[in-house]
Order: sequence, then C-alpha cells, then structure tokens
Amino acid sequence: MDGDRLDFVGKRHRRGGAARRLGAMAAPVASHGGAVVEDPSLVRYAELVIGAFSQGDIEHGLTRAQIVERVNRADGVDRNELDRRIDTFVELAMLLPYRDKAHQQRYVVSTDAVAGSLFFRKGLTEGGIAELLQLLGSTADAIEAGRHDAGKVAEALVEQRGYVEMWTAAVNRLTDTATLSELVAERSQHDGDRMLAQVERVVDVVTRHHRTLRIAAAALLTAAQAYLVATQRLLERIIDEGASTRDFSLLDPADYARLATTGSIEVLAAVFEDVVWDPPRPQVLPADVVAALRAYRPHHHKQRRPPVESSAGNGAADPLEGLDERLEILRRHREHTAELLLQGEASIELSAHLRATPWPGALRVIVELATLEADQLSAYRLHLADSLVIDTDAHTTWTSDARLTVERPTITPAGTGDAHEERSSR
Repeated sequence: MDGDRLDFVGKRHRRGGAARRLGAMAAPVASHGGAVVEDPSLVRYAELVIGAFSQGDIEHGLTRAQIVERVNRADGVDRNELDRRIDTFVELAMLLPYRDKAHQQRYVVSTDAVAGSLFFRKGLTEGGIAELLQLLGSTADAIEAGRHDAGKVAEALVEQRGYVEMWTAAVNRLTDTATLSELVAERSQHDGDRMLAQVERVVDVVTRHHRTLRIAAAALLTAAQAYLVATQRLLERIIDEGASTRDFSLLDPADYARLATTGSIEVLAAVFEDVVWDPPRPQVLPADVVAALRAYRPHHHKQRRPPVESSAGNGAADPLEGLDERLEILRRHREHTAELLLQGEASIELSAHLRATPWPGALRVIVELATLEADQLSAYRLHLADSLVIDTDAHTTWTSDARLTVERPTITPAGTGDAHEERSSR
C-alpha cells in the first residue's frame, strides 16, 4: 500500500498544471503526499465557505446550518462533499467555534484561513512569479528606506539570486521536456521582462546605497538575464511547435494581418508546402472541349462613344477616398501593439524588451510607438532618455532607456455614456 501511494504521489508532476501547482504549494506544510486534495476544484469549497461569512449578520458567527444554506446558493455544490469539507475545516481550525463549548454550533472563519485561500487562489492563477516579483520589490523598498543594513542586504541578494536561478531551471525543464499543451498552460506563469525590470531596480538601489555589494548585485542581474533568455527559449519552442502542428491560435492576429499584407508570394505559399492536395478531377471530357471550341463564335460588340454629359460628370477617382479608414486601421494596429507591451499596466519600462529584441524588431517598435505618440488623439506616450546603453551581449547592443505610458480615462457610472461618446468620436 505504501509503495502504491509513493508511486502515485511521485507522478503528481505529470498531472495538469493546477493539480501540480496545488501540490507543490502545499508541500512545505504537508505531512505526506496524500494530505493535499487531488482535485483542484475542491479549493472552491473553501472559497464558498469563506464567502458565506461575507454576506452579513456574522457578529456572533454562523451556525453550520446557516453556512450550508448560504453555500448552497451557488451552482454545482455537492452536499455530501460540502459536509466533508466543513468537517475538515473545523478540524484544521479554519472554522473556529465562537465559544469553546461542546453544545455551541456557531463558528467564525479564521483570518489566517482567508489569507491562505487568497494565497492559493493567486498561486493557481498567476503562479509563484508574482510572489517573487513582490519579494524583489519589497527588498528594493527596504533598501531605499534604510531598513536593511549591509549584512541583511547581502543575504537578501544571495537568497533572491538563488530563487531566480530556480525559476530559470524550471523554465529550462519545461522547454526541454514539456508537451505543447503544457507549454501553453505554463507560459503565463513566467515573465522574463518583468523579472529583469524588477531586478534592475534592486541592482540600481544597491549600487546607490551599498556600493560594496556591487558584485553580489551583478550576480543577481546575471541570473535575471539568464531567466529572460530561458523564457524566450520557451516562447520560441511554443512558436516552433505551433508552426509544425499548424496551430494558428498561438500567434497574435496582428502578426497574420502583417504577413498577409507585406509577405511575398513565396513566403505565403511556404505555409502549404507540406499540405496534401487532392488531384484535380475535371468533369468535362476532352471531346466536350473540342465540340465547344468548334461551336464557339465570338461576339462582336460595336463600341459606342459615351455621351458628352456622362464623360463630363464622371471625374477621376478621388485618391483620398478611404484614407480615413486606412489611417484608422493603422492607428488601431499601433494601439494594439502598445497594449501588448503594457499588458494592462499604465506604464512599462521598455529597455529590457528592446535589448532582448533583434534590432529590426526593436526599431519597428520604436517607430510605431513614436508614430502613435504623434497622433493628437492618442493617449499613449513614449519617453526616450538621452542616455545611451551599450550591452554587447544583447540582441540590440545600442539602446536608450525608454518608457511607454498611457492615460486611460476614468469611467464612472454617471459618465459611462460620455466616455463611450468620446471613444466613438475618435
């Protein structure tokens, strides 16, 4: 039995992304592999029970019947499973008795359980990268505020460099061994650009406040650059695998639109080089073709001179006709490019992205963003620094620090109509 359990638990890494991440996150506090639920959907019961306490009237807790009644308002709740989960929550002190008496059946939810639920929800959706980025940001804030001395900063640099190297090794494992579906599921759990930007901030703060730790800071920066390269390899494999399987959902629609309008006939035809086509099967016999040619008589049309008034009224086609539509398409394309870079943020540092992109692509990004900024109706702004950054190991060796920002209008319920009208006028 023990051998079966060990073999079963040892294969958890082969399971789906959510089940694997749930087991990995719970491993530090699990007594054995079977202590973690195998079905990630069971985490929903904890969220539903916690949600029952967010519906008011909980000053003195809720009875078990009240908890069950509130949870059952949600769809897809299994009553037997809910009872089992509530028993587990009481046993593990997620639900605390309001009074420590045997006849008391009123409970309050532990705030530690709420924090744990939020942690697991964030881990299942975003992965651990968000926690590491937050740790790096907290370290930079502490150094700037003077809360860490040199010894504590040195320990933090070594520790966080190790974390970044762990992330790099995990990405390399995915790139070398994972299937395409696993790669697609895991790619959102890694972000080389944000990691490099956060590490660059830590390194900048360290060099300004603790110059003796520059070597340790440089080692952290090197680890972040290796992580960025690893994430790029992962994306390259996804693109290569998608191309070989002709999975056209892996690329951005703008890439297909650009190829359709700018690609040569040879490049477009190369997509179908390995496609097997059925041979033509004409439904017309050669004898039918010969008979049709013999019977064919061309029609002779006498050309008529158009009336004078029609020639005077029909001028040449307006070369500016449709210009506004074409300009609008170009503007939407540039805004789409900017939003892909921003990823929902109001501001983003582009330096790492430019250095990691081959120079033709980096130049194209700068030109499109600069053109977008020149548009008076555009809310996007490109800020280029006067400094010059030289990195001989990067794809683009000569770059300037650049930042992209956007001023998105704040839409309130009362002003929803005005915002919609303003967007439509654009």
